[in-house]
Amino acid sequence: MRPMRACATATALFLGLLSATIGVAACTSGSTPPQPPPTGDAVPVTTSTVAPLPMVAATDMPKAKPAPKTAADCKVILSEITNEPPDGGVALNNAQTSGDAGATDRMVPLTDLIKSKRDGFRCCFDVWAKDHPGAQSSAKMVLKLKPDGSVISVDFDDAPNRVLEVEACIGDLAKSLSYPRSPSGKETKFRYPFDFKARR
Repeated sequence: MRPMRACATATALFLGLLSATIGVAACTSGSTPPQPPPTGDAVPVTTSTVAPLPMVAATDMPKAKPAPKTAADCKVILSEITNEPPDGGVALNNAQTSGDAGATDRMVPLTDLIKSKRDGFRCCFDVWAKDHPGAQSSAKMVLKLKPDGSVISVDFDDAPNRVLEVEACIGDLAKSLSYPRSPSGKETKFRYPFDFKARR
């Protein structure tokens, strides 16, 4: 058994030395291209294999939008979102037929429209909150619409932390929107709550 152990050890040593010799020979056989000698004024240069980014002119850079300062600025924000409300949606539950959906035939499209314009409505609070840091506000909008979608009135129910300036701005924005027609040809009274908290 001893002669086998010595033979195995000798073979392992031989193969280890052989692979180490081949590895060193492979690494040292190549030569690096000669570098030009540095001159006294030369600054070391680093080269990169990453493709450079294309140059963008300062005029092509997207400009940051200024923060809104007035309720009129909120209308600009409101108009930047271009989602159109779905036309003629009917909200139903299991107990209703489309014939008795009357009061809610525009609920889903109206809710979706108001949600899609939330940045504009939020702007109304943000403009007011600049002078009232840490403040909160709530508004309960009551929107009355004609069957063709035109606005009859925008009012507000009483709410905690009610701010008349914020409600006036929200009302102006709500009046500027285009609302869907009523599929049942009825007037609609739609309530939507807003609850604003100061940004952190």
